[in-house]
Amino acid sequence: MRRAFDPLRPPDPPAPDATAFTLPDVTVIVPGQPAVPGQDLTVRHGRIQHLTASGSQPAPAPVLERFRHAYVLPGLVDMHSHLPAASALRMSGLFLLLHLAHGVTTVRDAGDLDGTAVPAARRLLADGHPGPRLSTAGAFVTAGAPRWSNSHLLSGPRDAADAVARLADAGNEWVKAYENLEPATIRALVDAAARRGLGVLGHVPTQLRHEQALLPDSQHFFGVPLPEDLQADTVVCRASDWHGVDERRIDQIVATSVLHRLAHTPTLVTACGLLTYRDPTGPERPPGIEQLPSLFPDVLWHPDRGIPAYRGLTPGRLASVEDALSRKLRLVGRLHAAGVRLHLGTDTLQPFVAPGLALHQEMRLFGRAGISAADVWRLATVDAARTIAPHTNEPSLGLIQPSAPADFLIYDHDPTTGLDPASGLHAVTSRGHLYLKSTLDDAVRRHSGHHRQPHVRLIGNIATRRQLRKTSFRR
Repeated sequence: MRRAFDPLRPPDPPAPDATAFTLPDVTVIVPGQPAVPGQDLTVRHGRIQHLTASGSQPAPAPVLERFRHAYVLPGLVDMHSHLPAASALRMSGLFLLLHLAHGVTTVRDAGDLDGTAVPAARRLLADGHPGPRLSTAGAFVTAGAPRWSNSHLLSGPRDAADAVARLADAGNEWVKAYENLEPATIRALVDAAARRGLGVLGHVPTQLRHEQALLPDSQHFFGVPLPEDLQADTVVCRASDWHGVDERRIDQIVATSVLHRLAHTPTLVTACGLLTYRDPTGPERPPGIEQLPSLFPDVLWHPDRGIPAYRGLTPGRLASVEDALSRKLRLVGRLHAAGVRLHLGTDTLQPFVAPGLALHQEMRLFGRAGISAADVWRLATVDAARTIAPHTNEPSLGLIQPSAPADFLIYDHDPTTGLDPASGLHAVTSRGHLYLKSTLDDAVRRHSGHHRQPHVRLIGNIATRRQLRKTSFRR
């Protein structure tokens, strides 16, 4: 039956370039392990079926000669991202494509703001749309006045088990602990999550220090500045009021993290996004922002009329953001040297943070913190997958071995000697579907072009401005 014309409907997604194939005589690189050259790698039914010495047996699937002598690495993992809400604009597909086009094959969604974003993305993936594997937190677990509509409110520790059960029953693998929680409630959440096989990540509540909250995986380095050093309970103050974070405070954070085996997801790239407000249309504007619908840079992130939390940032405040970033880089380097688990995440949807590309920026920021390129690649691939795997049915996620999920990248050289994940990327394989980089880039161009059409742009900008007028939330 003929489909009715829909002017807001985005372009159809691309078909995979291959689903059953053999890559001949490739070098397998699992960061942190010795490279293994001369391998024939076969994918069938979404998994790595065979990995054998080149030419030692007949290829059980069509041989892709164009990739002979290529380099195969596990896919990148964004450990803190957010997907766009479902709407008439249907932006989910573009975000999924942007992640995949930049080699991100797994995304940990760290909270669905209104409860529509994850279901919309899951429906697309179930229908065969290209995109990364999702590991989700679902609702925010919080106390007091909720900051997002998709929240589970707790009155105390005894509510923790019910909140965790609701998240687990909805198919989530993570608990997002959020604001206003007391230490006893956080402990109850961690215990209840462990019983259900869920991980816990979240914000150190504004009123607590990092060593009081003891979150298993704290986000954005919240809780590192002392509560009394914050000018206000806003995301900008929490990101920039770091004047009290001296060497003594860094020592305390490192010691607490080592003692209690706590992980950190710093999302350093969000500071770079804030610094873009010094000249939002100038050279500091990150490349790739033009691929997003205009409602992001022109409306949501507008310096005077955008999201209330980010309006009117003064030069003094932005100077504090820059100073805080230098201290965060120092802390990242110290934590890594002490063996503390670090995750690379981007907090996509924050100002001037684009899906996929932002993870490349985060990798380079980790390099600025003094971490070697080889270690950054290990953190962004194998280590991140190892964190996610226990909460899924994929224990070999992030590995290149028989029976492992076929989520990997194909390069024309070994990219782990530097920190430019875009250089030499030829193809991305996600859940066994191989897409040429050119195929994904073309799909992104078509989807971005759709969102730049005058009628789509107008509808999106008007709807977003209306939504902004309804909110006074300064977070």
